Amino acid sequence: MAQILKNVWRNVLSGSSFTKTPFKATSFTTSLSEVGWVRNTDTIMTSIKTAPTPENILATVQQHLPIMTHKHLLQALRSLFELQKSGKFEQTDELIKDPTFSVLCQNVKKHARALDVNEAIEAVKVLSFLRVPVDSLILQTMLQLIRTNINLINIRQIMFLDFLLDQFDSKNHLVDVLKLALPLTFQIHLPLELDNDDLPLLRDMLIYSCNHDLPDRCINNVVTGLLLHDQRIDAQTAKSIVWSLCQVNCTEKVFPTRVQLLHICYDIIAQQIDQLHYNEVLRTVAKIKGRVLEKHPEYYQEQLLDAIADYVIRNNIEFEPALLIARVLSRVAHTHLGLMEYLCNLALNEENNLSTVRTNILFSFINCLSNNNYTPDMDQWDVIRQNISENPILSATNAALPWTKVCLELASLGHYDDKLLEKVFSEKFLIEYLAREKNTLDLLQLLTLHEAVNAFYSDEYKLPQDIIQKAKDAYPIHAATDNVMNYLARGLGGKEYLAKNVVLPNGFIADILLALKNGTPVVIPKYTQENEKVPIENLNLPIDVLPTCLLMFNQGCYSMNSNRLRGTFRLVLDTLEKQGYVAVSINVSEWMKTPSHERIPYLMREIDYKCGEMGMKLSAT
Repeated sequence: MAQILKNVWRNVLSGSSFTKTPFKATSFTTSLSEVGWVRNTDTIMTSIKTAPTPENILATVQQHLPIMTHKHLLQALRSLFELQKSGKFEQTDELIKDPTFSVLCQNVKKHARALDVNEAIEAVKVLSFLRVPVDSLILQTMLQLIRTNINLINIRQIMFLDFLLDQFDSKNHLVDVLKLALPLTFQIHLPLELDNDDLPLLRDMLIYSCNHDLPDRCINNVVTGLLLHDQRIDAQTAKSIVWSLCQVNCTEKVFPTRVQLLHICYDIIAQQIDQLHYNEVLRTVAKIKGRVLEKHPEYYQEQLLDAIADYVIRNNIEFEPALLIARVLSRVAHTHLGLMEYLCNLALNEENNLSTVRTNILFSFINCLSNNNYTPDMDQWDVIRQNISENPILSATNAALPWTKVCLELASLGHYDDKLLEKVFSEKFLIEYLAREKNTLDLLQLLTLHEAVNAFYSDEYKLPQDIIQKAKDAYPIHAATDNVMNYLARGLGGKEYLAKNVVLPNGFIADILLALKNGTPVVIPKYTQENEKVPIENLNLPIDVLPTCLLMFNQGCYSMNSNRLRGTFRLVLDTLEKQGYVAVSINVSEWMKTPSHERIPYLMREIDYKCGEMGMKLSAT
């Protein structure tokens, strides 16, 4: 240090000046050049940012390319993206074929080492929006840069990059590699970046986690954070959460917090449903339907589905969109008679005339009415029936259409169309219809239709005897018959009052049969039962008794939000009663849920209620 000070002091005494040194002069000259270069490049940046057309941007690039940095090149891409996004030009194909655009991309690639991962992601965004092919050299370079720095990107960048990768149509190895790597990186970053105060981030994290089927711990951590915001969640956020939770397991015993969040969001949507657009409501109910049909009852909520039906009515949704939502509700067996009334009123308008609607609209409308077991008042119904019969599709000969099902649903509504009946009972149709393998359901539908038509409309329509016999043989017995019979026998005083799996003359099976005389059960004479089913003729019932048939139905035969049988199952009971039997339906699923001590009173109450309709009172020992 002392030596340095001596040298400095010696230079001062000798009159030397720092300004005379070559270093200083050189330094000063370089600084002036740098100032000029910065001013020039700032002008370039401004020119690119303010360019009104793609041609202006590309002209600027062509003119100043030798002195442009990677910042200028990225800004050129960004400005092209913004012009295209704002609608200033639409022909992206012409743009990416422009030689100057190719030069721009080549120079971005040359500067790849200067780019950070954020800039690489932005470049991918712009290039994908401009529809540059994913296998182009520029995009492959950017994706490779991202791949090598994947551990440096954060949660938000992971989710955004995943979105960008989904925009590419064609298959690409590097895209596939990144799609595999991003969820793993997300799992690593999640515990570090989870912010329970950031509701939008939590929502997006849940969407990503559910879309990629991440481990339960990831989903549960995000769900726990979302539960802290139950008072801040709006309808749009609730909708997104419901969509996400419809992709994962929400079994209450295993994932109670997920079910809690799901039902909180259901309540929010029900209360604020008018904040959603029709398409959002439709997609929401469709996702719920998918889970319910997959045997996940925790996704069903009566209040939300009622709110969706009310939304249709309150917002005067047009006939076909309204019918689409009604069809979804019908699939999950949710009854809303107000929506059915609304549809029937719309069907009377000339623009929705059922005589001219498309096949799927007509069949969907009939199905909804049948599943809801609903017909409007007689004046309306007469007009609607006439319009249905006038639709030319009923005269079509396409055997692939579900003619038997449509006939059966119309029969459940009390409407019989001769054109349809002649078609369904024709020999040609029956041969084609029953040629399919596993046609048990087809046989049962035909048998039910045959009996209903003969009981309520006309005995001119007959099935061949061999088909009737096949249907009788295929008629199933219920697995819960013995269990129900044991409880009922205790209520009536003994099994001698009961017979099980009794085949009636029409081919239907009474799961349990008892004989009543003035409301009192009569002992059934002893009979021989050679197999699971016994013909009623073998019971030798006294002539003066009233055969009472208990038919057991599972929950799927009923409306989810009431004990209302769906139309085609109701038709079975109506047919039996028309033929002189007392028909009692038992909801086996509901009965099984009742405590053991309530099961006997449940059965006795159902029978007694039916006896009351017949003017009798059940009297059991």
